[in-house]
Amino acid sequence: MPSASAPCRVAELHLRTTVDDRSARVYWPGPTGPPPRPLLLQFEIGGPEPADDFDALCRRLCRSHDFVVLSVRYARSGQDPAIVSDAMHTLEWAADHASALDADPARLLVEGRGSGSALAESVRRRTQQFGWPPLLPPLPFP
Repeated sequence: MPSASAPCRVAELHLRTTVDDRSARVYWPGPTGPPPRPLLLQFEIGGPEPADDFDALCRRLCRSHDFVVLSVRYARSGQDPAIVSDAMHTLEWAADHASALDADPARLLVEGRGSGSALAESVRRRTQQFGWPPLLPPLPFP
């Protein structure tokens, strides 16, 4: 298992999406496991928590699970149909660009924190409805 103290490499991305242009971040774990690693798309709906808390969560997930993490933070409700559509487009982009991110396009996960977990669940259901290849099961969070 990767060291919890190993640093993550982080890069900012700018995605063109259906709602508006969106900033995202990619987190890569240190050189601990063989690439390509699974790609975790992590959603958060903006709330009272500072974005720094979301950054810390993504860094922990990257290090502790040896995943490449693509983080996307939304300011609006995760139940908004436009946000779900936007999140689906982001997942499609992630699947299409996983190899360029040194991640495995066949091992995708979708997760969320707080209201972002409802958004992640909506995305998981839609992938099943559209006949996508299966996503990896959700992480067992305590």
